[in-house]
Amino acid sequence: MRAGVVINPISGRAGRVHDAGPRRAALVRDVAARLRVNADVRITERAGHAAELTKLFIEAGCARVVVWGGDGTVNEVAGPIVARGTSVTLGIVPGGSGDGLARSLGLAHPPELALETALTAAPVPIDVGFLDDRHFLNIAGVGFDAAVGRAFNARGKRGLRNYVRILLTLVWTYSPERYRLTMDGLESEGDRFLVAFANGREYGNQMVLAPAASVRDGWLDVVTVGAGSPVVQLWRARRLAIRPGKPAAGVSWGRCQTAQISGQNLVCHVDGEAFETSGTVEVRIARGALNVAGVV
Repeated sequence: MRAGVVINPISGRAGRVHDAGPRRAALVRDVAARLRVNADVRITERAGHAAELTKLFIEAGCARVVVWGGDGTVNEVAGPIVARGTSVTLGIVPGGSGDGLARSLGLAHPPELALETALTAAPVPIDVGFLDDRHFLNIAGVGFDAAVGRAFNARGKRGLRNYVRILLTLVWTYSPERYRLTMDGLESEGDRFLVAFANGREYGNQMVLAPAASVRDGWLDVVTVGAGSPVVQLWRARRLAIRPGKPAAGVSWGRCQTAQISGQNLVCHVDGEAFETSGTVEVRIARGALNVAGVV
């Protein structure tokens, strides 16, 4: 079997190690050789490079593309596979700050085991969500979590500590927006702190947003958080770590296959990659649109 491997040399804690990319590449080559897999290993050099490499691998006839990086890099590599509707299998080696998708898929393994799974395990189809024309594999949203993601990406420093620092800073200054939300034809409107669409279960680092979410059921779990003071929002946030999914005032859970969310200012994210728009964004789920190696 021929496989293409995309390595992000600065994802997660690797960004602190000057030769993380070559070290990861060497491990990939060792594991691939042991497994007798013909692996073409490439290290990303810039934003967008992972998608470019994936397109080259698909055109070269690779049956499998493996990505070593965080949720954002995994999302980028999945893009060309989903867009072309190919049967190429995606393999995931978690190496990000939170690895929410890998945890949701049961793939949060140490690197060597993750590589073995990514290179040899049978493919399993998973659902893919869309926010307008942008795909997501794990979680997409509008509101506070997108604002945190935007600030986190702009800062450059990775890791849970920096993420929490940004979250605790923004919660005191963020103002909820008024959104009109329609889910499978049912409409509501109000000021909301965030609206999140979960294909996977958690943001990462065991911060569980939607414990009942499944990447194989053809549904998106929807979590909405109402307006409230910073102290109230911090109290609500305890549900991400303590008894997730249990009732909390101002937090509601639902499910949908299609949705629309409208507002004057829509700060959005797909798998942590933030963007800003206005008007209305369409949300939908494509069942079984991507094959992923070794999903539990």
